[in-house]
Amino acid sequence: MKKIFLFIGVIMANHLKNADSPYLKQHADNPVDWYEWGEEAFEKAKKENKLIFLSIGYSTCHWCHVMERESFENKEIAGILNKYYVSIKVDREEMSDIDKYYQKAYQLMHRRSGGWPLTIIMTPEKKVFYSATYVPPHYSQYGPGLKEILLSIANDWMENPKKILEIADNFEKYYRENENKVMPKENADKSLIEKIIKQVKNEFDLEYGGIKGAPKFPMESTLDLLVDVYMITKNQEILNILNITLVKMVKGGIFDQIEGGFYRYSVDERWEVPHFEKMLYNNANLPFVYLRMYKITKNLLFKEVAFRSIDEMINRYYENGLFYSASDADSNGAEGKYFVYDFDEVEKAFSEFENKEELLNYFGIKKYGNFHGLNNPTVHGDRPKNHEKALEKLKQIREKREFPFIDTKKITSWNAMMIKTLFAAGEFDEKYLEIAKKSLEKLIEVMYKDKLYHSFNKNKKNKKEGLLEDYAFLIGALITAYEYTYDEKYLNFANKLSKEVFKFKNKNWYMNQEKSVKADFSDSSYASSLGVLANDFLDLSLLNYNIELKKEADKIIEEGSYYVKNYPLYYATITKAAIKNILGEYIITSETPLYKGDFSYPYVLWKKGESFEICTIYKCIKKSNNLEEIKEILNIL
Repeated sequence: MKKIFLFIGVIMANHLKNADSPYLKQHADNPVDWYEWGEEAFEKAKKENKLIFLSIGYSTCHWCHVMERESFENKEIAGILNKYYVSIKVDREEMSDIDKYYQKAYQLMHRRSGGWPLTIIMTPEKKVFYSATYVPPHYSQYGPGLKEILLSIANDWMENPKKILEIADNFEKYYRENENKVMPKENADKSLIEKIIKQVKNEFDLEYGGIKGAPKFPMESTLDLLVDVYMITKNQEILNILNITLVKMVKGGIFDQIEGGFYRYSVDERWEVPHFEKMLYNNANLPFVYLRMYKITKNLLFKEVAFRSIDEMINRYYENGLFYSASDADSNGAEGKYFVYDFDEVEKAFSEFENKEELLNYFGIKKYGNFHGLNNPTVHGDRPKNHEKALEKLKQIREKREFPFIDTKKITSWNAMMIKTLFAAGEFDEKYLEIAKKSLEKLIEVMYKDKLYHSFNKNKKNKKEGLLEDYAFLIGALITAYEYTYDEKYLNFANKLSKEVFKFKNKNWYMNQEKSVKADFSDSSYASSLGVLANDFLDLSLLNYNIELKKEADKIIEEGSYYVKNYPLYYATITKAAIKNILGEYIITSETPLYKGDFSYPYVLWKKGESFEICTIYKCIKKSNNLEEIKEILNIL
């Protein structure tokens, strides 16, 4: 038996020193000899016959930081990695296609969804045989730690490589079979809406909102779909569930009660205790839903929370027309340190108010707190006297602290999401309309250089070509921009991108241009790019009266029909496209943009033309000088 030695020798600087990704830079001083994803690392693994240790995360990920502190800064564990493995770091925000491939590997191995950090061990030929998420450094009540796992696998590789190669080959075969599996095509009709209503009643938490259980994610795509369902059916139970969910979130700890903006998710079922990272995609997509609900309910709280979230993004995450990707949960080595409060410091700050106790109760500030003895503010009851002054006191306490790290990477798809929401906010305040137009112009200027790029960093700038998600979300933003401005340049560019996007198709649709990772229909952190594209094609087909694009949308919807029919809440974006197709989408012409107004039907587009005419892609239905007559047609659908 070959002997594994733990002594490693001199630990040299790793290969991330010149990396552009903020996440990779965070690991540049680790004793682990990290490589960036690329041929240099893969060739080294082959040449030296070493296993590949792949770690995928992102710069504002709390558990990524924990694993770094515990394991990747641990010289003993680093030594094991350096001697027996080739170690690769991937920023999942820059390489979401790579991340998607290995998240699916984890899902197939464990029969559940993964997360970050994602830990993968592969053969020198990049064949996966081991996967995990966060792994503690040493043996614990949960089983072997990273040290024991690495040593055991390294020993197996030296003693019995045939066993590992057989496992890896079998899994690769299983992965490919799953990847190439053709799901049955199912016919969806209007009964789909009733099925969604039934699933919502069964799966949503009627006390706190959201899907039952914990952790709880906002699931913006699902909420957006439910807004559609309510508008179509006027089902009061759906409206009640939407109201419960949105109110509980905005009054809970998943919303930053002091400065605005949503944290990524809640670890508990009551939305009280989050991980404190703020992601651009959440703070683009949630305000969009809140604004839609404001139009339905006229609940001023919904408009206020949308504006507070958008304003937080503009005030802290906005530079030269574009938005940063995220901010960290941790600061000064502790999770939530910037955001949470000690009871005594707040009590002292509130001592000048005669209704101190009322204010403490309103902000949920308790002696023993709700987060490791400290307080993540939540709100309770109606706003008391001195609310604004008390809020300023809480802001002043934070001003003395160091704000968490902000990842200044700018991502095309995420910025497109934000731009779409800014246009929607512009319906209520024109200042957002101006910011939306400025941001869209800047996004195109920076990210489109004869072809679309995925992300922009300050040093190497555009270094990765656009992914399917970048095209899909940008096309959607351009369609929205056209509807709000009637500026033909936006529609023309959307049409241009709709032709270019077919570079991702070769019988199937793929996430990347290399066609190495298939696109899927699941809405995970945010909407499925393929689902978004189906909606884009439906919209563009109607705006251009282009039957061929409609056929392309139909094909995508048919491919996703199994998921639409069986799991509509978790495949909400393609389900939205399917319902839009079943019930029909309409277009109204007007001489000037008239997106403002309350319509009872969700699938309506606006186009420049004579006022007013309503059409489908196949025929025009009515022309009238009176918009109310046009609305009546939609009201009887």
